[in-house]
Amino acid sequence: MSRHKISLFLVTFLSIFPFFACGHGQDTEMAFLELAHNDVVFWPEAGEKMIEVRSNAKVTVESTGSWCKAEITPKNGNKIRITVERNGEIGVERSSEVTVRAKEIVRNIKVRQLSEKPRVSVSQSQICFNENQTLGFTLDISSNLPYSVDSPSWIAEMMNEDVDKWVKRHHFIALALDRPESKREGTVVVRFNGHSDVKDIVVPVKQSNEYSRFSSGSYNLLVGGWPDRRELVYTIVNHYDFDIWGTQEGTKVHLTDIVNQFKKYHYTGTGRDGGDNGEFSAIFYKTDRFELLDEGSFWFSNTPEKPSYGWDAVNYRRICSWGKFRDRETYNVFYFFNSHFDHQGAVARVESAKLLLSKIKEIVKNQYTFFASGDFNCQPGSEPISILKAYGQLYDARDLAEEPLGPEGTFNQLKPFEASKNRIDYIFVSKNVKLLQYRVIDDRPYGRCPSDHDPVLIVTEF
Repeated sequence: MSRHKISLFLVTFLSIFPFFACGHGQDTEMAFLELAHNDVVFWPEAGEKMIEVRSNAKVTVESTGSWCKAEITPKNGNKIRITVERNGEIGVERSSEVTVRAKEIVRNIKVRQLSEKPRVSVSQSQICFNENQTLGFTLDISSNLPYSVDSPSWIAEMMNEDVDKWVKRHHFIALALDRPESKREGTVVVRFNGHSDVKDIVVPVKQSNEYSRFSSGSYNLLVGGWPDRRELVYTIVNHYDFDIWGTQEGTKVHLTDIVNQFKKYHYTGTGRDGGDNGEFSAIFYKTDRFELLDEGSFWFSNTPEKPSYGWDAVNYRRICSWGKFRDRETYNVFYFFNSHFDHQGAVARVESAKLLLSKIKEIVKNQYTFFASGDFNCQPGSEPISILKAYGQLYDARDLAEEPLGPEGTFNQLKPFEASKNRIDYIFVSKNVKLLQYRVIDDRPYGRCPSDHDPVLIVTEF
Protein backbone atom coordinates (compact mmCIF):
# COMPACT_ATOMS: atom_id res chain seq x y z
CA MET A 1 0.00 0.00 0.00
CA SER A 2 1.27 3.36 -0.96
CA ARG A 3 2.04 5.99 1.63
CA HIS A 4 -0.84 8.14 0.25
CA LYS A 5 -3.44 5.33 0.70
CA ILE A 6 -2.34 4.68 4.34
CA SER A 7 -2.79 8.33 5.27
CA LEU A 8 -6.28 8.40 3.75
CA PHE A 9 -7.33 5.30 5.76
CA LEU A 10 -6.22 6.80 9.10
CA VAL A 11 -8.11 10.02 8.50
CA THR A 12 -11.28 8.12 7.65
CA PHE A 13 -11.03 5.85 10.79
CA LEU A 14 -10.40 8.68 13.19
CA SER A 15 -13.36 10.63 11.87
CA ILE A 16 -15.70 7.65 12.49
CA PHE A 17 -14.44 6.70 16.05
CA PRO A 18 -15.96 9.61 17.99
CA PHE A 19 -19.40 8.70 16.58
CA PHE A 20 -19.19 5.20 17.98
CA ALA A 21 -17.78 6.42 21.28
CA CYS A 22 -20.59 8.95 21.85
CA GLY A 23 -23.29 6.50 20.95
CA HIS A 24 -22.00 3.95 23.45
CA GLY A 25 -22.08 6.53 26.36
CA GLN A 26 -25.75 7.42 25.79
CA ASP A 27 -26.74 3.81 26.29
CA THR A 28 -25.04 3.71 29.80
CA GLU A 29 -26.19 7.08 31.43
CA MET A 30 -25.51 7.06 35.24
CA ALA A 31 -28.58 7.04 37.58
CA PHE A 32 -28.79 9.59 40.44
CA LEU A 33 -30.94 9.99 43.58
CA GLU A 34 -31.11 13.16 45.65
CA LEU A 35 -33.18 13.83 48.84
CA ALA A 36 -33.93 17.24 50.31
CA HIS A 37 -33.55 15.76 53.82
CA ASN A 38 -32.26 12.51 55.21
CA ASP A 39 -33.83 12.85 58.65
CA VAL A 40 -37.14 14.10 59.98
CA VAL A 41 -38.55 14.64 63.50
CA PHE A 42 -42.23 14.53 64.53
CA TRP A 43 -44.04 15.75 67.64
CA PRO A 44 -45.96 13.15 69.71
CA GLU A 45 -49.17 13.95 67.79
CA ALA A 46 -50.06 12.20 64.50
CA GLY A 47 -48.81 14.07 61.46
CA GLU A 48 -47.28 14.04 58.00
CA LYS A 49 -44.30 15.64 56.26
CA MET A 50 -43.22 15.87 52.59
CA ILE A 51 -39.64 15.37 51.41
CA GLU A 52 -38.63 16.37 47.89
CA VAL A 53 -36.80 13.74 45.83
CA ARG A 54 -34.92 14.08 42.50
CA SER A 55 -33.97 11.12 40.32
CA ASN A 56 -33.73 10.11 36.71
CA ALA A 57 -34.95 6.60 37.56
CA LYS A 58 -38.01 5.06 39.10
CA VAL A 59 -38.09 5.64 42.89
CA THR A 60 -39.52 3.22 45.44
CA VAL A 61 -39.86 3.58 49.24
CA GLU A 62 -40.52 1.33 52.19
CA SER A 63 -40.55 1.96 55.95
CA THR A 64 -40.01 0.06 59.18
CA GLY A 65 -42.49 0.16 62.06
CA SER A 66 -46.27 -0.08 61.68
CA TRP A 67 -46.72 3.47 63.06
CA CYS A 68 -44.67 5.03 60.25
CA LYS A 69 -45.79 4.96 56.59
CA ALA A 70 -44.03 6.25 53.44
CA GLU A 71 -45.21 6.61 49.83
CA ILE A 72 -44.27 8.35 46.58
CA THR A 73 -46.63 11.10 45.45
CA PRO A 74 -45.91 11.89 41.79
CA LYS A 75 -48.87 14.25 41.71
CA ASN A 76 -47.03 16.51 44.18
CA GLY A 77 -43.91 16.74 42.06
CA ASN A 78 -42.22 13.48 42.96
CA LYS A 79 -42.22 13.84 46.73
CA ILE A 80 -42.08 11.34 49.56
CA ARG A 81 -44.98 11.57 52.01
CA ILE A 82 -44.16 10.30 55.52
CA THR A 83 -47.04 9.88 57.97
CA VAL A 84 -46.89 8.82 61.62
CA GLU A 85 -49.48 7.80 64.17
CA ARG A 86 -49.75 9.44 67.60
CA ASN A 87 -47.11 8.31 70.08
CA GLY A 88 -49.15 7.38 73.12
CA GLU A 89 -46.17 6.14 75.14
CA ILE A 90 -45.27 8.75 77.73
CA GLY A 91 -41.57 9.24 78.14
CA VAL A 92 -40.68 6.77 75.32
CA GLU A 93 -39.27 8.23 72.10
CA ARG A 94 -39.40 5.98 69.02
CA SER A 95 -37.62 5.78 65.64
CA SER A 96 -38.10 4.28 62.20
CA GLU A 97 -36.29 4.26 58.87
CA VAL A 98 -37.54 4.93 55.36
CA THR A 99 -35.53 3.24 52.60
CA VAL A 100 -35.49 5.03 49.22
CA ARG A 101 -34.28 3.20 46.06
CA ALA A 102 -33.56 4.24 42.51
CA LYS A 103 -32.07 1.30 40.55
CA GLU A 104 -29.00 0.26 42.50
CA ILE A 105 -28.86 3.51 44.54
CA VAL A 106 -30.16 3.37 48.12
CA ARG A 107 -30.77 6.30 50.48
CA ASN A 108 -32.15 6.16 54.03
CA ILE A 109 -34.32 8.68 55.87
CA LYS A 110 -34.21 8.51 59.68
CA VAL A 111 -37.58 9.16 61.31
CA ARG A 112 -37.86 10.15 65.00
CA GLN A 113 -41.03 10.78 66.94
CA LEU A 114 -40.80 12.52 70.27
CA SER A 115 -42.66 11.18 73.27
CA GLU A 116 -45.24 13.04 75.26
CA LYS A 117 -43.58 14.35 78.41
CA PRO A 118 -45.10 13.56 81.78
CA ARG A 119 -47.28 16.49 82.85
CA VAL A 120 -48.26 16.40 86.49
CA SER A 121 -49.30 19.16 88.89
CA VAL A 122 -51.61 19.84 91.81
CA SER A 123 -53.67 22.94 92.52
CA GLN A 124 -52.24 23.57 96.01
CA SER A 125 -48.71 23.20 97.36
CA GLN A 126 -50.04 22.97 100.92
CA ILE A 127 -53.38 23.00 102.72
CA CYS A 128 -53.63 24.84 106.03
CA PHE A 129 -56.71 25.69 108.02
CA ASN A 130 -57.72 26.68 111.50
CA GLU A 131 -60.85 24.77 112.29
CA ASN A 132 -61.84 22.34 115.01
CA GLN A 133 -64.81 21.01 113.08
CA THR A 134 -65.04 18.55 110.23
CA LEU A 135 -63.98 20.44 107.13
CA GLY A 136 -64.06 19.70 103.40
CA PHE A 137 -61.40 20.73 100.88
CA THR A 138 -60.58 19.99 97.26
CA LEU A 139 -57.41 19.23 95.34
CA ASP A 140 -57.21 19.43 91.53
CA ILE A 141 -54.71 16.95 90.08
CA SER A 142 -53.56 17.42 86.49
CA SER A 143 -51.80 14.40 85.00
CA ASN A 144 -51.35 12.47 81.76
CA LEU A 145 -50.09 9.51 83.82
CA PRO A 146 -52.09 7.09 85.93
CA TYR A 147 -51.81 7.85 89.65
CA SER A 148 -53.14 6.98 93.08
CA VAL A 149 -53.77 9.16 96.14
CA ASP A 150 -52.82 8.34 99.73
CA SER A 151 -53.88 10.32 102.81
CA PRO A 152 -53.69 9.94 106.61
CA SER A 153 -56.47 8.33 108.58
CA TRP A 154 -58.03 11.66 109.61
CA ILE A 155 -58.44 12.71 105.97
CA ALA A 156 -60.94 10.78 103.84
CA GLU A 157 -61.45 11.12 100.09
CA MET A 158 -65.17 11.32 99.43
CA MET A 159 -65.32 11.47 95.64
CA ASN A 160 -63.61 12.75 92.53
CA GLU A 161 -64.88 14.24 89.29
CA ASP A 162 -63.43 15.08 85.89
CA VAL A 163 -62.81 18.77 85.26
CA ASP A 164 -61.45 18.20 81.75
CA LYS A 165 -59.53 15.51 79.84
CA TRP A 166 -56.44 15.71 82.07
CA VAL A 167 -57.69 17.27 85.33
CA LYS A 168 -59.55 15.47 88.09
CA ARG A 169 -60.96 17.22 91.18
CA HIS A 170 -60.63 15.24 94.40
CA HIS A 171 -62.91 16.04 97.35
CA PHE A 172 -61.63 15.35 100.87
CA ILE A 173 -62.99 15.57 104.40
CA ALA A 174 -60.69 16.42 107.30
CA LEU A 175 -62.19 15.06 110.50
CA ALA A 176 -62.59 17.30 113.55
CA LEU A 177 -59.74 17.61 116.01
CA ASP A 178 -60.11 15.72 119.25
CA ARG A 179 -60.79 18.02 122.20
CA PRO A 180 -57.32 17.74 123.83
CA GLU A 181 -55.58 18.10 120.48
CA SER A 182 -54.76 21.63 119.28
CA LYS A 183 -52.73 20.95 116.13
CA ARG A 184 -51.88 18.15 113.71
CA GLU A 185 -50.09 17.68 110.41
CA GLY A 186 -50.22 15.08 107.65
CA THR A 187 -49.72 14.70 103.91
CA VAL A 188 -51.76 13.88 100.85
CA VAL A 189 -49.44 11.98 98.49
CA VAL A 190 -50.02 11.63 94.74
CA ARG A 191 -48.15 8.51 93.59
CA PHE A 192 -47.24 7.72 89.97
CA ASN A 193 -46.77 3.98 90.23
CA GLY A 194 -44.54 2.42 87.59
CA HIS A 195 -42.94 5.69 86.50
CA SER A 196 -39.68 5.87 88.38
CA ASP A 197 -38.62 9.04 86.55
CA VAL A 198 -41.61 10.96 87.97
CA LYS A 199 -41.47 11.93 91.63
CA ASP A 200 -44.46 11.59 93.92
CA ILE A 201 -46.13 14.88 94.82
CA VAL A 202 -46.44 15.49 98.55
CA VAL A 203 -49.00 18.05 99.74
CA PRO A 204 -48.69 18.96 103.45
CA VAL A 205 -51.99 19.32 105.30
CA LYS A 206 -51.95 21.30 108.54
CA GLN A 207 -54.82 21.83 110.93
CA SER A 208 -55.05 23.87 114.11
CA ASN A 209 -57.67 25.20 116.50
CA GLU A 210 -55.36 27.72 118.21
CA TYR A 211 -56.03 31.45 118.43
CA SER A 212 -53.83 33.93 116.63
CA ARG A 213 -52.38 36.70 118.78
CA PHE A 214 -50.18 39.43 117.34
CA SER A 215 -49.62 43.20 117.23
CA SER A 216 -50.73 45.45 114.37
CA GLY A 217 -49.85 49.05 113.67
CA SER A 218 -50.56 52.08 111.51
CA TYR A 219 -47.81 54.63 110.96
CA ASN A 220 -47.65 57.69 108.68
CA LEU A 221 -43.89 57.99 108.06
CA LEU A 222 -43.99 61.58 106.68
CA VAL A 223 -42.50 61.83 103.22
CA GLY A 224 -40.14 64.81 103.77
CA GLY A 225 -36.94 65.02 105.79
CA TRP A 226 -36.49 61.27 105.91
CA PRO A 227 -32.66 61.15 106.26
CA ASP A 228 -32.90 63.28 109.42
CA ARG A 229 -35.69 61.19 110.99
CA ARG A 230 -35.24 57.58 109.94
CA GLU A 231 -33.13 56.61 112.96
CA LEU A 232 -35.92 57.92 115.18
CA VAL A 233 -38.47 55.80 113.30
CA TYR A 234 -36.14 52.79 113.60
CA THR A 235 -36.12 53.32 117.38
CA ILE A 236 -39.93 53.18 117.53
CA VAL A 237 -40.20 50.12 115.27
CA ASN A 238 -37.45 48.25 117.09
CA HIS A 239 -38.91 48.93 120.55
CA TYR A 240 -42.55 48.07 119.81
CA ASP A 241 -41.74 45.26 117.36
CA PHE A 242 -44.91 45.40 115.23
CA ASP A 243 -45.81 42.00 113.77
CA ILE A 244 -47.70 43.61 110.88
CA TRP A 245 -48.19 47.32 110.21
CA GLY A 246 -49.52 49.65 107.57
CA THR A 247 -47.56 52.74 106.53
CA GLN A 248 -48.51 55.91 104.70
CA GLU A 249 -46.36 58.47 102.81
CA GLY A 250 -43.46 56.09 102.50
CA THR A 251 -41.68 56.21 99.14
CA LYS A 252 -39.50 53.47 97.67
CA VAL A 253 -36.55 54.99 99.53
CA HIS A 254 -38.35 54.80 102.89
CA LEU A 255 -39.45 51.22 102.32
CA THR A 256 -36.06 50.02 101.12
CA ASP A 257 -34.32 51.57 104.12
CA ILE A 258 -36.72 49.85 106.54
CA VAL A 259 -36.28 46.45 104.87
CA ASN A 260 -32.50 46.85 104.95
CA GLN A 261 -32.58 47.90 108.60
CA PHE A 262 -34.97 45.14 109.72
CA LYS A 263 -34.35 41.92 107.80
CA LYS A 264 -37.39 40.36 109.46
CA TYR A 265 -39.81 42.49 107.37
CA HIS A 266 -41.03 42.36 103.81
CA TYR A 267 -43.73 44.62 102.43
CA THR A 268 -46.54 44.56 99.89
CA GLY A 269 -47.98 47.52 98.01
CA THR A 270 -47.45 49.77 95.01
CA GLY A 271 -46.80 53.46 94.50
CA ARG A 272 -49.84 55.68 94.16
CA ASP A 273 -48.47 57.06 90.86
CA GLY A 274 -47.99 53.55 89.46
CA GLY A 275 -45.22 50.98 89.95
CA ASP A 276 -42.58 52.27 92.36
CA ASN A 277 -43.55 55.90 91.78
CA GLY A 278 -44.96 58.16 94.44
CA GLU A 279 -46.00 57.42 97.99
CA PHE A 280 -47.07 53.92 99.03
CA SER A 281 -49.69 52.64 101.43
CA ALA A 282 -47.39 49.70 102.08
CA ILE A 283 -47.95 46.87 104.56
CA PHE A 284 -44.90 45.50 106.39
CA TYR A 285 -45.08 42.00 107.85
CA LYS A 286 -42.75 39.57 109.59
CA THR A 287 -41.92 36.85 107.08
CA ASP A 288 -41.23 34.22 109.74
CA ARG A 289 -44.70 34.78 111.20
CA PHE A 290 -46.90 35.41 108.15
CA GLU A 291 -47.19 34.02 104.66
CA LEU A 292 -48.47 36.37 101.96
CA LEU A 293 -51.15 34.49 99.99
CA ASP A 294 -52.51 37.28 97.79
CA GLU A 295 -52.13 41.03 97.35
CA GLY A 296 -53.48 43.99 95.46
CA SER A 297 -54.07 47.74 95.38
CA PHE A 298 -56.86 50.04 94.29
CA TRP A 299 -57.17 53.78 93.91
CA PHE A 300 -59.75 55.94 95.63
CA SER A 301 -61.48 57.19 92.47
CA ASN A 302 -64.14 56.29 89.94
CA THR A 303 -61.47 54.19 88.19
CA PRO A 304 -60.01 52.22 91.13
CA GLU A 305 -58.20 49.73 88.90
CA LYS A 306 -55.62 52.30 87.67
CA PRO A 307 -53.65 55.29 89.04
CA SER A 308 -56.15 58.15 89.11
CA TYR A 309 -57.41 61.21 90.98
CA GLY A 310 -60.61 60.85 92.93
CA TRP A 311 -63.53 63.26 92.98
CA ASP A 312 -62.31 66.58 94.50
CA ALA A 313 -58.85 65.22 95.41
CA VAL A 314 -57.09 67.21 92.70
CA ASN A 315 -53.52 67.36 93.98
CA TYR A 316 -52.70 63.76 94.89
CA ARG A 317 -53.73 60.28 93.85
CA ARG A 318 -54.82 58.22 96.86
CA ILE A 319 -54.43 54.49 97.21
CA CYS A 320 -55.27 51.46 99.36
CA SER A 321 -53.08 48.34 99.36
CA TRP A 322 -54.17 45.02 100.81
CA GLY A 323 -52.77 41.60 101.53
CA LYS A 324 -54.15 38.17 102.36
CA PHE A 325 -52.00 36.51 105.02
CA ARG A 326 -51.72 33.17 106.75
CA ASP A 327 -50.44 32.93 110.30
CA ARG A 328 -47.64 30.34 110.12
CA GLU A 329 -48.18 29.40 113.77
CA THR A 330 -51.92 28.81 113.80
CA TYR A 331 -52.82 28.62 110.09
CA ASN A 332 -55.43 31.35 110.55
CA VAL A 333 -56.02 33.42 107.42
CA PHE A 334 -56.81 37.14 107.51
CA TYR A 335 -56.83 40.27 105.33
CA PHE A 336 -55.08 43.55 106.03
CA PHE A 337 -56.14 46.79 104.25
CA ASN A 338 -54.09 49.97 104.51
CA SER A 339 -55.43 53.32 103.27
CA HIS A 340 -54.56 56.98 102.93
CA PHE A 341 -57.55 59.29 102.38
CA ASP A 342 -57.17 62.73 100.86
CA HIS A 343 -56.49 65.63 103.21
CA GLN A 344 -58.31 68.31 101.16
CA GLY A 345 -61.24 66.79 99.27
CA ALA A 346 -64.28 66.37 101.54
CA VAL A 347 -66.21 64.56 98.83
CA ALA A 348 -63.20 62.33 98.18
CA ARG A 349 -63.06 61.25 101.82
CA VAL A 350 -66.75 60.33 101.87
CA GLU A 351 -66.54 58.42 98.58
CA SER A 352 -63.29 56.77 99.67
CA ALA A 353 -65.01 55.38 102.77
CA LYS A 354 -67.79 53.95 100.59
CA LEU A 355 -65.29 52.45 98.17
CA LEU A 356 -63.21 50.92 100.96
CA LEU A 357 -66.28 49.15 102.36
CA SER A 358 -67.27 47.98 98.89
CA LYS A 359 -63.80 46.56 98.24
CA ILE A 360 -63.65 44.82 101.62
CA LYS A 361 -66.98 43.13 100.86
CA GLU A 362 -65.80 42.19 97.36
CA ILE A 363 -62.40 40.83 98.39
CA VAL A 364 -63.08 39.30 101.82
CA LYS A 365 -66.61 38.06 101.04
CA ASN A 366 -67.38 37.85 104.78
CA GLN A 367 -65.32 34.66 104.95
CA TYR A 368 -62.24 35.89 106.77
CA THR A 369 -61.01 38.10 109.59
CA PHE A 370 -59.79 41.50 108.42
CA PHE A 371 -58.06 44.67 109.60
CA ALA A 372 -58.22 48.15 108.06
CA SER A 373 -55.52 50.61 109.07
CA GLY A 374 -54.71 54.04 107.73
CA ASP A 375 -54.39 57.78 107.81
CA PHE A 376 -58.02 58.63 107.12
CA ASN A 377 -57.61 62.40 107.57
CA CYS A 378 -60.95 62.36 109.42
CA GLN A 379 -61.80 62.96 113.05
CA PRO A 380 -64.20 60.76 115.03
CA GLY A 381 -67.82 61.59 114.29
CA SER A 382 -67.07 62.78 110.75
CA GLU A 383 -69.18 61.43 107.91
CA PRO A 384 -66.48 59.09 106.46
CA ILE A 385 -65.82 57.50 109.87
CA SER A 386 -69.54 57.17 110.52
CA ILE A 387 -69.93 55.40 107.15
CA LEU A 388 -67.21 52.90 108.08
CA LYS A 389 -68.75 52.19 111.47
CA ALA A 390 -72.26 51.86 110.04
CA TYR A 391 -71.18 48.79 108.05
CA GLY A 392 -71.68 46.68 111.17
CA GLN A 393 -68.66 44.49 110.44
CA LEU A 394 -65.96 47.09 111.02
CA TYR A 395 -65.09 48.27 114.52
CA ASP A 396 -62.86 51.11 115.65
CA ALA A 397 -60.20 49.45 117.80
CA ARG A 398 -60.14 52.36 120.25
CA ASP A 399 -63.86 51.93 120.90
CA LEU A 400 -63.19 48.31 121.89
CA ALA A 401 -60.39 49.13 124.33
CA GLU A 402 -61.16 49.06 128.04
CA GLU A 403 -58.18 51.33 128.82
CA PRO A 404 -56.72 53.07 125.74
CA LEU A 405 -53.07 53.98 126.28
CA GLY A 406 -51.47 57.24 125.15
CA PRO A 407 -53.17 60.41 123.95
CA GLU A 408 -56.38 60.35 121.95
CA GLY A 409 -54.93 62.47 119.16
CA THR A 410 -52.45 61.12 116.59
CA PHE A 411 -51.37 64.23 114.64
CA ASN A 412 -48.52 65.95 116.51
CA GLN A 413 -47.48 68.53 113.86
CA LEU A 414 -43.80 67.83 114.77
CA LYS A 415 -44.29 69.58 118.12
CA PRO A 416 -42.55 67.25 120.60
CA PHE A 417 -43.61 69.08 123.73
CA GLU A 418 -47.31 69.35 122.94
CA ALA A 419 -49.89 66.63 123.17
CA SER A 420 -51.16 65.31 119.85
CA LYS A 421 -54.61 66.76 119.19
CA ASN A 422 -56.43 65.58 116.10
CA ARG A 423 -57.21 61.90 115.86
CA ILE A 424 -56.93 61.01 112.17
CA ASP A 425 -55.12 57.63 112.27
CA TYR A 426 -57.15 54.47 112.93
CA ILE A 427 -57.14 50.71 112.95
CA PHE A 428 -60.48 49.02 112.34
CA VAL A 429 -61.08 45.30 112.97
CA SER A 430 -63.76 42.78 112.00
CA LYS A 431 -66.35 41.74 114.55
CA ASN A 432 -64.69 38.42 115.51
CA VAL A 433 -61.47 40.08 116.68
CA LYS A 434 -60.83 40.39 120.41
CA LEU A 435 -58.90 43.54 121.35
CA LEU A 436 -56.26 43.07 124.06
CA GLN A 437 -54.47 46.42 123.86
CA TYR A 438 -54.80 49.81 122.15
CA ARG A 439 -52.05 52.43 122.26
CA VAL A 440 -51.10 55.68 120.58
CA ILE A 441 -47.30 55.77 120.75
CA ASP A 442 -46.20 59.27 121.65
CA ASP A 443 -42.56 58.46 122.37
CA ARG A 444 -40.09 61.29 121.65
CA PRO A 445 -36.61 59.80 121.18
CA TYR A 446 -33.96 62.42 121.99
CA GLY A 447 -36.77 64.94 122.47
CA ARG A 448 -37.80 64.79 118.80
CA CYS A 449 -40.86 63.59 116.88
CA PRO A 450 -40.02 60.74 114.49
CA SER A 451 -42.95 61.80 112.28
CA ASP A 452 -45.79 64.30 112.31
CA HIS A 453 -48.09 61.36 113.10
CA ASP A 454 -47.96 59.18 116.18
CA PRO A 455 -48.32 55.49 115.32
CA VAL A 456 -51.26 53.41 116.50
CA LEU A 457 -50.58 49.97 118.00
CA ILE A 458 -53.08 47.23 118.83
CA VAL A 459 -52.74 43.70 120.16
CA THR A 460 -55.53 41.33 119.12
CA GLU A 461 -56.64 37.72 119.26
CA PHE A 462 -58.95 35.79 116.97
